[in-house]
This record gives sequence, structure tokens and C-alpha cells, in this order.
Amino acid sequence: MSDLKTEEEQIEAFKAWWKKNGVMLVIAIALGLGGYFGFQAWKASQENYTSEASSLYQNLVQAAADLSDEDNQQTVTFIANQLSEDYGDTGYAMFAQLFLARVDAEQGNFDGAIDALDSAIAKTDDVTFVSIANLRVARLMLQKEAYDNAMSRVEKVSADEFTVQKQELIGDVLLSQGDRDGARVAYEKASQALGAGVSHPLLEIKLKDLVKG
Repeated sequence: MSDLKTEEEQIEAFKAWWKKNGVMLVIAIALGLGGYFGFQAWKASQENYTSEASSLYQNLVQAAADLSDEDNQQTVTFIANQLSEDYGDTGYAMFAQLFLARVDAEQGNFDGAIDALDSAIAKTDDVTFVSIANLRVARLMLQKEAYDNAMSRVEKVSADEFTVQKQELIGDVLLSQGDRDGARVAYEKASQALGAGVSHPLLEIKLKDLVKG
């Protein structure tokens, strides 16, 4: 508009421009503001959603501290199912399945516990969770004396941070089958993986018992 010579010409030119572009400008501004405030509302909603799931999970963990209590078993089952149904896309729902399986195991329902863990494994690619779940499945199979299945499952544990648990469990399976030499080798690998300054009294007892034998 720099080439217009009078204020009247500038005003008339602005009116013409507004008539042509004003509506679209208002819509653009409205959409921009709507998008911003919509994003803020969505963000707040997500934070509340995650906070609610976290609170439920904390209640579940507290109840799971003593699963010999039937009331606690019922509480864990209820909360785990609620997390699965209402917050299924969160990590809290995924890890709640571990506690649900513990309730089944506490009640002697090993097959139910294994099914719950396998169902959870099938829904995630999280290596840490899958490793934890496979270790628990292997322990349940060991209790069922399904030694081949237990060994097959523990071999699926791939996360390095579970080397101690993996090797110790391999030792437990081998010892249950009467393979004392194999068990000792596995326990020694577990002990070596502990790292400096880390103690594992039960593992030390297992190794000493094999040396004495």
C-alpha cells in the first residue's frame, strides 16, 4: 500500500482487501487458537490419565505386598483388571499382569498364571517386560516339574540385566533334574554376573551345598 497517495485511498484499499481476505484470516486465527488450546486440553487430559493409572498401580503394589491375604488377592485382581480395561495402553496395565499371575500362583493355579503371562507377552515387544515374564513362566513350569519347558522358556530371556536370574534359574532346573555339575556351572555364572560388591546370600548357599556334596 506504499504507493497510495491519501489516507482515504489506504482505507478504501484495506476495506477491499478485508472484504476479499478478512473472513479467511479470522478462520485461520480461530483455527490456530483452537489448535493451541485443544492441544493444551489434550495434554492435560493425558497427564490426568497417566496419573490415574499410576495411582491405581501404586495401590496394586501395596496390596501385593502380602498375597497370602485373600482380601489383598481380591484387591490386586480387581485393580489389575481395571488397569487392563481402562488403561490398557499404559505400561502400568502391562506390569499389572505380573501381579495378576502372582495371585493365580498363590492360589495354586499355575496354568492360569502361565496363561496370564503369555497373554501379556503376546501384547508387547518390551524386552524388559518379556524377560521378566519369561522368568516367571519358567519358575512356574519348574514348580510343575515341566523341566524341558522351563529350560526352553528361561533360554528366551535375552535382556543382559537379567543374566543373574537367568543363570540361577538354569541352575535350579538342572539341579532338579539331578545334574549337579551343570547346576554348579550355572550358579557360578550367576555369581560372576553379580558384579563387585553385590551379594546374593541364597545363591551363595546353593553353591556351597554343591561344593559340599
